[in-house]
Amino acid sequence: MDFGLPDVAAVIVLLLIVFLIVREIVFRWRIRLRVLTGDAELLSDSRVKVIDIVQAPEGSVTVDAIRMVAVED
Repeated sequence: MDFGLPDVAAVIVLLLIVFLIVREIVFRWRIRLRVLTGDAELLSDSRVKVIDIVQAPEGSVTVDAIRMVAVED
């Protein structure tokens, strides 16, 4: 078999794509572990962006589309 330059380039591109996908999967898995263990250094980690910090029972969700109406006694 004769391997040409396009074949080698295609293999390199495929390996690069696979590497990037695996790296992203591992990164997300490690972040999830850090969140579950309550790692406070996540707040200062430059690789992640913290949007909201909510202290609530496990399983709670936040909903943005709720309207609050003042109730007068």
